[in-house]
Amino acid sequence: MRLVLVDSSAFLSLKHPRERSHASAREALDALVREGARLVTTNFVFDETYTLFLARLGRPAAVAWGASFLGGRLCQLVRVDERHESRAWEIILGFPDKDFSYTDATSFAVAEELGIEEAFALDRHFRQFRQFGLRVLP
Repeated sequence: MRLVLVDSSAFLSLKHPRERSHASAREALDALVREGARLVTTNFVFDETYTLFLARLGRPAAVAWGASFLGGRLCQLVRVDERHESRAWEIILGFPDKDFSYTDATSFAVAEELGIEEAFALDRHFRQFRQFGLRVLP
């Protein structure tokens, strides 16, 4: 089964029509759903997305997004654990020329553990990590 890791940047672009990549993000999501891809994200990305929505779109939009996500079945939530966090720190230390966030590094660790080769992300850090085996959509 095709697994695709979803980042907060994709969630924001999907929700906010004024985001530059809104149309391409919608098209990518529609294609993933049509193709039966299994979408996966982490509790750290959920936190990051809620906080991003809170800062940019306000509390009502953040709460509505969170409730919709938690009540839906479109995207599976994987909990980051100590192994992921340890690997994330190794990733951060292993790439001194990159400024990956801790959340991004935990996403890379989860993707690595689950054998995920694709990420639905608009964040430049995912594009930087592409050279290490993660294909980025859209």
